[in-house]
Amino acid sequence: MIEVEKKPNYGPEEVRAEYQAVVDYHTAIVTTRFTIAGLYVAAVGFLAAAVFDTNTYWQARLASSALALWLTVCLWVLELRTRALFENLAHRGIDIEHRLWGLTNEEWYKGFFSRQYKEPPGADVNQEGDLPRRREPDRPRLAWASKPMSIRLSRFVSHSMGLDLLYAGGLAFWGGLLILSVFKVL
Repeated sequence: MIEVEKKPNYGPEEVRAEYQAVVDYHTAIVTTRFTIAGLYVAAVGFLAAAVFDTNTYWQARLASSALALWLTVCLWVLELRTRALFENLAHRGIDIEHRLWGLTNEEWYKGFFSRQYKEPPGADVNQEGDLPRRREPDRPRLAWASKPMSIRLSRFVSHSMGLDLLYAGGLAFWGGLLILSVFKVL
């Protein structure tokens, strides 16, 4: 019979080190998301200037539109993958806060990730598939509004939704310009 070596206990120092690594990696991934989005806006601005220059030949408009369309698709794929990574990290952070630190009941939302993601109590962060939608999202307030947005509308106001709109809009815009360039309408 083969004897399996027992792992040492997962003590407080190991938990603290893993949690810090999760926080650091999560921060780096979030920063990367917005850096990529900023570079995308700058790149398509540069390409748009070339496309709308009156001295540009239709072949250059076609090539610039195709390049911008390709760039949009590539960066949107990166965004979607990065989003999946940071959500996995966040769920590990929630798991540490609840299972290893013991934040339960009235302390449920006291941890960094638990407060930020507001997964409902009892949600299994290790299950396959999507977690249940958070019950009470943060409710943003428009600059001129005296009250925050409704809960129903607040569920759709997120960084991820904003980035999806950026890339979907770029896809539609550059796809349309590509078609117009092919038919030499511009």
